[in-house]
Amino acid sequence: MSEWIRHVASQHQKKNLSRTYVAAMSSAPHTIAGYYALAATAIETDGMPHARLPRSVSAVLLARLAVDTRHQRQGLGEHLLMHALDVVLTTAESVGVQCVLVDALDENAAGFYRKYGFESFTTTPRRLFLPVATIKQA
Repeated sequence: MSEWIRHVASQHQKKNLSRTYVAAMSSAPHTIAGYYALAATAIETDGMPHARLPRSVSAVLLARLAVDTRHQRQGLGEHLLMHALDVVLTTAESVGVQCVLVDALDENAAGFYRKYGFESFTTTPRRLFLPVATIKQA
């Protein structure tokens, strides 16, 4: 986990490709307990169920969301996701953004996102999206 933070996240930050948010526990403030990364993107709306949108829309890609194994199943993943969605909502107030997009690593991860209202693309079940309008209603 820290390998990605050290090498990829810092390079993406410098190149203005994404932003990474890090969580640490108060008992170990210098140890990364989890993180997520957000990036701007555009997506084709083909395969989005119920979509009445233009062919392509702006989105925020949840590029990474990870929790250290020592902190899994304690609610940190949910907390990081909620923080990410709050950042997206704030961004959407300033810039037109239609949805949050995530490519789940496996079916277990896809289930995690579905639990929070993300929907699968009909053509790619582990590619999921959550409309900003849905986040606003929560």
